Amino acid sequence: MAIPISTSRSHIYQSITTSRAQSDDLQRQLATGLKSETYGDLGLDRRRVIEFNGDISQLQGYVRSIDQANVRVDILDQTLSQIFESVSTSRTDSLSTNFELNTDGQTLFQSEAHARFQDIATILNTEAGGRYIYSGAEVTTKPVAPPNDILDGVGAQAGFKQVAAERQLADLGADLRGRVTLSQPSATEVRIAEDGTHPFGFKLTGVNSTVTGLTAPALPTGAPPQLDFAVTANTAQDGETVNIALTLPDGTTTDLKLTARTGTPEHPGEFQIGASATDTATNINAAIDAELLRLGETELRAASQFEASDNFFNFDEANPPQRVAGPPYDSATALVDATETDTVFWYQGELSSSDPRSSQTVKVDDYISVDYGVRANEEAFRNALQTLAVASLDTYTLGDQNAQDRYNAVRSRVTENLSTSSGNQSVESIIADIAGADSVIGRTKERHVSHSNLLQTMVDDVQNADIYEVSAKLLDLQTRLQATYQTIGTLQGISLVNFI
Repeated sequence: MAIPISTSRSHIYQSITTSRAQSDDLQRQLATGLKSETYGDLGLDRRRVIEFNGDISQLQGYVRSIDQANVRVDILDQTLSQIFESVSTSRTDSLSTNFELNTDGQTLFQSEAHARFQDIATILNTEAGGRYIYSGAEVTTKPVAPPNDILDGVGAQAGFKQVAAERQLADLGADLRGRVTLSQPSATEVRIAEDGTHPFGFKLTGVNSTVTGLTAPALPTGAPPQLDFAVTANTAQDGETVNIALTLPDGTTTDLKLTARTGTPEHPGEFQIGASATDTATNINAAIDAELLRLGETELRAASQFEASDNFFNFDEANPPQRVAGPPYDSATALVDATETDTVFWYQGELSSSDPRSSQTVKVDDYISVDYGVRANEEAFRNALQTLAVASLDTYTLGDQNAQDRYNAVRSRVTENLSTSSGNQSVESIIADIAGADSVIGRTKERHVSHSNLLQTMVDDVQNADIYEVSAKLLDLQTRLQATYQTIGTLQGISLVNFI
């Protein structure tokens, strides 16, 4: 049966409409690169694409958090390295420096210590993106007071220099003998006693004597403690010694050493064996007195400065800085809490007994959080600041016969305090903590980026159109449309007259 021409035309027009729709879709795919405009058009693959896109979004969120943390961690790494360099160089210099005074009465090492104190204090105020990275959780608070305010004070607030000066008066006492008294209960006895029960000055610890004819207790007695020496027989021999152990304010110890001499004493700590027990006792008393003055000006003064630095710098939320109760200071018997009204509190950041690292945390995965917080009042930083503050504190004169010994007493403590020792936090240990956090963050980011790229590839395989395939289909479709248009043109030219 013959098919009517009108019916053929209808089929052709329908084919053209379908082809045009296909062409429009192919052109859209070519323009957008996507197979469909909606997830619904993806068929059974739509659920997988939605889930993968959600995973990708979550991974990208973690990567953004990691990138923000990385900025702070990188700055921490750089600044910690600078602090380590300052501490390390100061420690090395303390071993090699000579007692050569500049015109200001200080050595080159002291001037450099002051500069490094200022440098470290400034570094601890480093800011990154509006956040102070050494302030723990108090990221909007500048953690460290200005270096000059810390040392010199500001207004009615005392700085470290004033606190140290008051502590020195309390430790040396009015007579500069370290808060101990000397007396002779009898002509052949010598008594050395602490002047009261308090934390200041020399503390009598014990005695070790090899002097024949001299009786001495191994340990002090009484309250306050005292030591009694008695010359029972004038039989001392040249070179025999008495060592009186003294504990200093900073917890270190020193010996007041006396050496018996048959002739005239030529060195500090020597006493002459007299013609009688009375003479020998008198000479021992004079030698102890001279040594108390010498040790007071050297070892005690240095120890006092370091203890004052601990009183000033070492505080927390429950224990404020300490100051000598006074005036008067040279007869003080107690320490009192400082207040922010009368004393510069050098650290203004987060005060907490919690782990400093936990003060800043970044969540890098569903079940992984990395701690990377740092506080400027951590032991390693505080120790560096207070040690360098003491190192730069004193001035000396060449006419002072005790100046070099006092300088060496300070310098040896600087070396000890800046050395890494067991049980004490060091800058290196903080660097190691941050390096560990950085390693975890870096590895996690790499894993997230790799996983995200894999998921994106799978999504792209489902969502993205193959441009080459689309182009080929579009060319083929355009060819077929052209043929269809030619057919329509032929049909349009057919009439009954032409057919007959």
